[in-house]
Amino acid sequence: MIKRSLTALSLIFIISCQSSPKNEPPASSQPTSGGLTVIKYDYKSGEIEKICSSQMKHSDERLSQLVKISSHDKNFENTIAALDQIMADLSDETSGPVFMYSVSTSKSLRKEAEKCDSELSQYFVGVMSRKDLYDSIVQAEKNSKKQKLKPEDKRLIEQVIKGFKENGVDLPDDKLAQVRTLKQKLATLETQFAANLNENTDYEEMGPSDIDGIPETVLARFQKLSGGKYKVTTKPTDYVQFMENAKNADARKRLQIKYENRAANKNTQLLTEAIELRRQIAGLLGFKSWADYRTANRMAGSASKVSSFLKSLKGKLAQRNKKDLAKLLAFKKSVEPGAKVVNPWDGTYLAYQLKKRDYTLDDEMIREYFPADQTVSAMFEVYSQILGVKFVEVKGADVWAPHVKLYEVRNKKDDSFVAHFFTDFVPREGKYGHAAAFTLRQGRIVNGKYQFPISSIVANFTAPSGDKPSMFSHNEVETLFHEFGHIMHQTLTQAKYATLSGSSVARDFVEAPSQMLENWVWDPSILKRLSGHYKDASKKLPDSLIKKMIAARDFNQGYFYTRQLLFGLFDYSLHTASGSLDPTALYKKLYKELTTIDPLEETHFPAGFGHLMGGYDAGYYGYLWSEVFAQDMFTRFESEGLLNAQVGMEYRKAILERGDSEPAGKLLAKFLGRAPNNQAFFKRLGIQ
Repeated sequence: MIKRSLTALSLIFIISCQSSPKNEPPASSQPTSGGLTVIKYDYKSGEIEKICSSQMKHSDERLSQLVKISSHDKNFENTIAALDQIMADLSDETSGPVFMYSVSTSKSLRKEAEKCDSELSQYFVGVMSRKDLYDSIVQAEKNSKKQKLKPEDKRLIEQVIKGFKENGVDLPDDKLAQVRTLKQKLATLETQFAANLNENTDYEEMGPSDIDGIPETVLARFQKLSGGKYKVTTKPTDYVQFMENAKNADARKRLQIKYENRAANKNTQLLTEAIELRRQIAGLLGFKSWADYRTANRMAGSASKVSSFLKSLKGKLAQRNKKDLAKLLAFKKSVEPGAKVVNPWDGTYLAYQLKKRDYTLDDEMIREYFPADQTVSAMFEVYSQILGVKFVEVKGADVWAPHVKLYEVRNKKDDSFVAHFFTDFVPREGKYGHAAAFTLRQGRIVNGKYQFPISSIVANFTAPSGDKPSMFSHNEVETLFHEFGHIMHQTLTQAKYATLSGSSVARDFVEAPSQMLENWVWDPSILKRLSGHYKDASKKLPDSLIKKMIAARDFNQGYFYTRQLLFGLFDYSLHTASGSLDPTALYKKLYKELTTIDPLEETHFPAGFGHLMGGYDAGYYGYLWSEVFAQDMFTRFESEGLLNAQVGMEYRKAILERGDSEPAGKLLAKFLGRAPNNQAFFKRLGIQ
């Protein structure tokens, strides 16, 4: 998942997570050390509020000067490029504080950052619905036709104008005012929704009979309570490992109920209100639905194409899912004679236990071969070989929490500095709850020089415990490769303008570069490089175990992709509905229809579905849509070599460096040497 920055074109409800570093990149080509501060995190009480207020005021002053330029004198540089710069500067100066909303160890600072985020989201909506600014852009476009503009300049003009139109600037004043007000309300709801999940501290107390089957290594990570009980939180790290291993069905059910009711009272209402606001906004903007509005300028192009795409998968996946579910039920009957159904709280447990039985795969045993430091270092070597870069840890850097690390990205060829990125892998209270790549500062031209990007992976992998280091499951290694793919997209950018920089691409393409890179963790030679037992790094993942892992890759994929389809159809249905609806009831209806399993009646899953309020609204289909292109891009590496540096550099230059400087379809065609197709995607799913 990506969290993109707010620039002139990414202003609609997407939270900005950029930083405001004052440091220039190291002048020396040698690794830096000793307290380097790349982003500030130790804000004093009230400081974030002052920064936000003063920077918005400063931007208003600059925008006023831009508008005052005479019509005759307005041109590309002083108006269109200037707007991009003003908005990007504002992001650079405020998004450091906003980033604290997701990572700060201080609850009071997180609350201040949340408030700042909400105010900025509303501010950007206001900017992009200003008619005087839009008129200035249109006039500058007319005047610039006499200039010899480069393709990237023309692309910026196109995207900026689209951005204004998407915000209703062509509407009559009364309707425009309504759209602006509704969007600002929506931005506030989305911020509150995410904050409620970040701050959620729900847990279930599990007694001795509840923890039967939980490995000692997992128990050691749960907080021990009095009376032999354990505190199992609803954070993904705890939740997944408990649901995979706990033999006690009642305990699993209790934890799943708790998990699917996170912030239920608050967030169900916020989501319901947001859907209604979106429906009203779409209507005012002349669209049939919010899905039609959101897809108009994406690769899909329309809601009807999204619908056709999802429906085309529905029947094909139903057969795969039916077979997978039959296997789970047969296994359940073998340990529980008389069992007639697979319950919602059974699926994860049965799938994991069946995988262990049929493939003799134990995630806890596999985890021992992926200690965090070893695996991350080896991953860097793989990316380095493919993309022609190297990664240097900045020792002693000033960071916001223990275990956070700062790295430089440098070109291997000449050791030139490229970017900074952070890794923040260990769970803690109040932290962003899933895995995402945050753009902390976008690469762009500033005063004739390239401003180096900064990003951060924020994830919640298993923390060190006792004498054991942090260790990854193979699934977490795959997540690591995925998120680091986003980091490369964000930091290797060479786009001239912030609006076109890094992962600021079409939402239904943004996952493709990272999804492609997940394939590397299924290659035997790569797995050997990534692994090294935590007690003896020279002991690599055994060949026999690797064969079993690869053989098991296709296991239960019908259920996995059916789940992705469920989320995509749920999101699409929410945002094409013509009237009011109950998100929880709709989800349960689709859940039953697609999985054929009866849902938990007392839960409210949509309240914890952060994507719906985090920029993926009417866009969750993009995970499946973009995988079509991910698997198609992978065919080049698959045929020419996973570590082929020439193909890697072509990929870097054609896809990663370009950002949104050209439409995604054109970038794909250049890299592939042909029009993209879906053959590799359907082959991966094992369906005809």
